[in-house]
Amino acid sequence: MPRSARDRLPAWSRPRPVAPTDIETWDAPATGESDIPACDDFADLLWARGFLLTAERHRVPVAHWRQIDLGGRCLSYDPRTPIAVARAGTAWVALLGRAIDLDGWSASGAAIAAKLLRAKLTGRGEMSRTLDMLSGRFAVFDGDEHSSFIQTDAAGMRAVFHEYDKRSPCAASHSGLVAEHVGAGPSAFPDPTGLRRETGAYALPGTATTFEGVVMLMPNTELDCVEGRVRRVFPRGRAEHRSAGEVVDEVLPLLQGQLEVLTERERLEVSLTAGLDSRTTLALTRPFTDRLSYFTYDTVNGRGPARRRVAYDVAIAAELTGRFGLDHHRIEVEGREADEPLRGIMQRNSPRRSHPALSSTHREHSSERGLHLRSNLYEIGRAFYRSRRERPKTLGPGDMVSLLTGDKSESAAMKAEFERYVRDTGFKRAQRLCDPLDLFYWEHRSGMWLNAHLTESDIAFDTFILVNSRHMYRLLLSAPLADRIAGTVFVELIRRSWPEVLDVPVNGETIG
Repeated sequence: MPRSARDRLPAWSRPRPVAPTDIETWDAPATGESDIPACDDFADLLWARGFLLTAERHRVPVAHWRQIDLGGRCLSYDPRTPIAVARAGTAWVALLGRAIDLDGWSASGAAIAAKLLRAKLTGRGEMSRTLDMLSGRFAVFDGDEHSSFIQTDAAGMRAVFHEYDKRSPCAASHSGLVAEHVGAGPSAFPDPTGLRRETGAYALPGTATTFEGVVMLMPNTELDCVEGRVRRVFPRGRAEHRSAGEVVDEVLPLLQGQLEVLTERERLEVSLTAGLDSRTTLALTRPFTDRLSYFTYDTVNGRGPARRRVAYDVAIAAELTGRFGLDHHRIEVEGREADEPLRGIMQRNSPRRSHPALSSTHREHSSERGLHLRSNLYEIGRAFYRSRRERPKTLGPGDMVSLLTGDKSESAAMKAEFERYVRDTGFKRAQRLCDPLDLFYWEHRSGMWLNAHLTESDIAFDTFILVNSRHMYRLLLSAPLADRIAGTVFVELIRRSWPEVLDVPVNGETIG
């Protein structure tokens, strides 16, 4: 690039040559649960596995948390979550959480942080391409003397919340942690449970939280921690097209490779139900079953269709694990809420609740809990919304309200939040590059809805989802629409990995 053109670039995007020997790394592996001082009031579980980043020095939010300097900013974090930092001169990258590099098969936080830093010093486009190849649950921070940015993992499972439209905003893993640090009051949506009861909304609209002026950082975007603005980083090109078989050819080794890496480093617990996603994960684990345990929750006090569904999940899981001789635990859960004082801690951790008693019971079930291998996010590749009914080719804020509420509401307040989401994330342009229904399901349905479930379970264990990388979603979304609706790729993944598990019905259906 000619010098004159290079100098016209913003300072944060100018390439900076660096030799590998110039990069220094530091990392801290995850601290074991038994090494965290337990509190009778469960205060040690407040903001579990979280972080707080501010421009100014702050006190650690929880007594056992640790604190480091990141480019002049103050980062506090729960040492249950691993962290690695790479530095070269004034440039730096920090990786908080677990990640696997699909292009090299490293799970070393220090090695991944160094690779990201080398990419960053080449240019932010190269850093984005490197991030595309990371799978896991993590947040990435990077910066230099001019800049500082945050991104989440592909689907935002390591959630990031931040002050809205503020220079040098406070950012954290929990909306309540941001709110308590900056003194934010309630938003227009203070009660997610009531909103769902009244409108059917699966989550809050747009990027809204229960706190005024605190918003969620959507997947596929990054937060500029200097200016306080959000910028879209993905998709960067038009959707690709492959046959279902070609997708399986590319995706299968990526999934198998992750399991090989994980089983060498972690003790894994795999949740098991009667569904296709769960069956796909089960099939993939075939070479590693002697190193894994499987579990299924049994909510024994449920009633009606929900109870019948859970009972069916338990029965199918028992049949599968019995047939193939797998180590399986049925975890009996009574009630829906945790007991006090843990209940109050969990309500602060996640204002939107799913089933808090699951994770609180899991804590009591086993003191040696492993990394939870969860089977969500597969539906990003299964055309969830297009498989339900005819939907528009482009999405506006009103359409998003309909999707959020199942066509049960036309709320002006919700529409306003989605207008902000479209504007701030560049969704209007992005939907020209990708089916907007896929993109919306990926970013909002998954990013906004599912991460609350993981936040709720963080008191018991960390979670890893095998398909959580932008590269993987790009592959899954390249299959023909009819095959995505039919789940062809996932059925074929099962057939190539462990076809006998299809001898047991999937959600009541026998798959030949």
